[in-house]
Amino acid sequence: MRPTFCKSALILLALIGSAASQATPVRLDNSDWWSQLRTGEWPVGIKSWNRAPATTNFEIDGLFVNTDFSKIQSKYGKATVVQRGDASTYRSQLCYASLSGNVHLIFEVGEIENVAYLFKDGHDWTGSHLCTKSARITNRLLTASGLKLGVSPADVRRILGPPSTVVGDRTFYLFEYRHKTSAKELVALRKSTPDMSDAEVKKFLEFGDVTAYIEARFVHGKLNYLAISRSETY
Repeated sequence: MRPTFCKSALILLALIGSAASQATPVRLDNSDWWSQLRTGEWPVGIKSWNRAPATTNFEIDGLFVNTDFSKIQSKYGKATVVQRGDASTYRSQLCYASLSGNVHLIFEVGEIENVAYLFKDGHDWTGSHLCTKSARITNRLLTASGLKLGVSPADVRRILGPPSTVVGDRTFYLFEYRHKTSAKELVALRKSTPDMSDAEVKKFLEFGDVTAYIEARFVHGKLNYLAISRSETY
């Protein structure tokens, strides 16, 4: 199972909670096979790397995984916010598709996690018709580090390094490390925690625990599914 996070993680939710409030949400089932948050589980025995991966791995088409839904919609157009699951598997999703409908870019906010998905083809799911089509969504989309559809497993390893584990045609990366909060991040956190004193903010929020997760799936040796996730708790 994914780790259980303490209540202080709600501080982070205050920063991203507005993501799901930009449109009237639609409540749907758990048929979203592509979601990392659907089961709340990692592969058995997965190894965790105690290092920080490049932040460019978590930026796709100029948007970081924790970008507010309103900013995403300003780039790709209005889309229906879909909500699924509850408690640790709760997730709010914003979906975009290519004009042909075979390439999808989806942003997802969970209890504390932020995930972005880029994949091609795959079977249908409830609510797929709610994905907004955009000419900006193509198989040429890529992360700032160069991850994109169609690359080989060797290309992925060249960018990300040795994987945490490989299961069949699925390659997994898990990073867990401590992160010193930047001055800009502290300012944002200070605004979201008005009841905390400056001393308390420095004591409790100066460092955060980061969990970053990447999954790459391949068909015939070519990447056809990418999930990138990053969350931080205090």
